[in-house]
Amino acid sequence: MDRQNVAYDLSFYETEQERHIARKEKKQSAVINAQAKFSLGKRILNIFSMAVMLALVIAVVATNASITAYSTKIADEQAAIVQLESEKSYLEFTLESRMSLNEIENYAINTLGMVKMDATQKKYVELESENKIVVSDNSVTEKLGEAIQPILSYLLP
Repeated sequence: MDRQNVAYDLSFYETEQERHIARKEKKQSAVINAQAKFSLGKRILNIFSMAVMLALVIAVVATNASITAYSTKIADEQAAIVQLESEKSYLEFTLESRMSLNEIENYAINTLGMVKMDATQKKYVELESENKIVVSDNSVTEKLGEAIQPILSYLLP
């Protein structure tokens, strides 16, 4: 009950029962207003919770979609690796077969027009019977003189 202006408050002259009923009605209207505010807050909270859940579901779906896309790319690249390794094995086998001595000889004869050497074209060279190592006893100044001598003979006539 507002006591700001008691002179015009007629409820003061009402009976006790009427005042009790009026107070009860005020309390009930306050409870109803509080319940309405609470239910509005609850509704807002429910809407916010649903929005958060929806955002989380969308994030999970998007993450799973990107994982699936990358898994597909990885599988494609692995298949390409297997194919390239197979091609590499084939090329290595082909290279080894072409690098055999018979293949090289056939290529030299048929494509390059080379012929085998006969026995008359072979020459033998005789080398000395023993190998030697000679150590000189020249001093450093003699070696330096020997190295400078050609330069001096070139510069001085």
